[in-house]
Amino acid sequence: MHLVREVLLTYRLFLRQAAAEFGVTGAQLEVLRQLALEDGRSTTSALARDLAVDPAAVTRLVAGLERLELVSREDDERDGRRRPVLLTPVGRAMMLDLHARMHASEVALTAAIDGPSIESAVRVLQTMRSVFDPGALRRPSRSR
Repeated sequence: MHLVREVLLTYRLFLRQAAAEFGVTGAQLEVLRQLALEDGRSTTSALARDLAVDPAAVTRLVAGLERLELVSREDDERDGRRRPVLLTPVGRAMMLDLHARMHASEVALTAAIDGPSIESAVRVLQTMRSVFDPGALRRPSRSR
C-alpha cells in the first residue's frame, strides 16, 4: 500500500497548498470541489454522502463557506426542510481558478516526468481504482 500512501500524501499536499492560497481549509475546499462537480448545487446530506463525512460536519463547513460568501443557501419551494447549497459567483470563480491551477500543475509535472512514465502511472492508478471499485472505470469520470 506504499503507492496508495504516496498518492494520498501528494493529494493532501496539493490540497493544503491550494487551500492556503485561497484562504480556506482543506475540508472547505473539498466541499467546494464537490459542489463544482455537482454543477454548483447540492444538499448537505448529498455532500456528506459523497464526501463520506458526517452531515453535521458538512453543515459546519457550509456555514463557514457562507461567511466567506463562497456558497449560499436557498429555500426549496417544494420542501421547506431542504435548503440546497449553491456556489456563489465568487465560489465559481474560485473553482475555475483552482481548475486552471490544477492544469498548470499537470503541465509542470509533464515537464519533469517523461510521457511514458506518466502514462504508466495513470494505467497503474486506474487498475488500482478498478480493484477497489470494479465499476469505477465503466462510469464516466466526474473530475474537472
